[in-house]
Amino acid sequence: MAIVKMIPSSSPLGNIFNYVQNKEKTEPHLISGKDCMTESAQAEFEIVKSRFNKTGGRNYYHVIQSFAPEDDLTPEEAHDIGMELASFFNSFQVLVVTHTDRGHLHNHLVVNSVSHADGKKLHTSQDDLMRMKSYSNKLCARRGLSTTEEKSSWYRRGEWKTELMRVALRAMFLSETREDFIEFMEKHGYGVKWNPDYKYITFSTPEGKRVRDNKLFDERLLKGNLELYFAMGGCGSVLGPDYWNYQTPAHNENAKETVTTGLLNLIADLLCQEEDGGYTPRPLTEMDKWEKERLEKILGKRISNEAYLYYCTKEDYEQSAGLSM
Repeated sequence: MAIVKMIPSSSPLGNIFNYVQNKEKTEPHLISGKDCMTESAQAEFEIVKSRFNKTGGRNYYHVIQSFAPEDDLTPEEAHDIGMELASFFNSFQVLVVTHTDRGHLHNHLVVNSVSHADGKKLHTSQDDLMRMKSYSNKLCARRGLSTTEEKSSWYRRGEWKTELMRVALRAMFLSETREDFIEFMEKHGYGVKWNPDYKYITFSTPEGKRVRDNKLFDERLLKGNLELYFAMGGCGSVLGPDYWNYQTPAHNENAKETVTTGLLNLIADLLCQEEDGGYTPRPLTEMDKWEKERLEKILGKRISNEAYLYYCTKEDYEQSAGLSM
């Protein structure tokens, strides 16, 4: 999933050139230039600026193109994509460097702010950035790689994403384990890449569209919150006859406490609804914080306030469950 960011800068060229070409981050064969030589790129940038008497203001644009860790991609292939993206900047010199020092491959594109063809300065609008992201997506899709949303927000979802969420929530409400969840999704044509070492879950549709959990804009489907849900036994467990005797998960064998009956009653009701109830998240009360700390001790992991509010509270149940005054 290629995520593209573009940053204009007035900093000296030497700073960015030294950073992107750091030997601990890249290798010589992963450094290339468009309309310039790699060995003399900085000098060539400066020559163009001097020729057209435009040495002030913005010196360059820094584009970062990041790929998803789960994409099947070599550094060389990532570099080729970066060079193709550089062609988006017609008549502008670009140095392309691929970094391999992190858990995901990413390209750095340093773009001269002055055109070598006519001396005009590079100006970009929001529409230009959207077009560049769209072009990056096409380059990735052509190779079977995941793509990112060019424009998305919690209130602006495509129909395919809404349908994916409907199936994922249905899977969640009917599953007791992570494996059950994945199996349900696959039976309905949806892929789920859920790697413990990755920060996000990546979902894919029957048509091949891909999206990370955080781009669904639903707290319940975030990786950390789904892990919390299944660590507590999923919907089937909290509805079972012995839910009030819920014990510590195996990964935290030393914990001595169990979840209170009132809290599990509330969780059971919430987790097995197919709608989120339309309630508005609110600040945690002191009692909420106390219950949240107990849950964290039992589960052996931190719980975000958002996850607690989604899974463990609802205004019309708080009084009966004794979670707020």
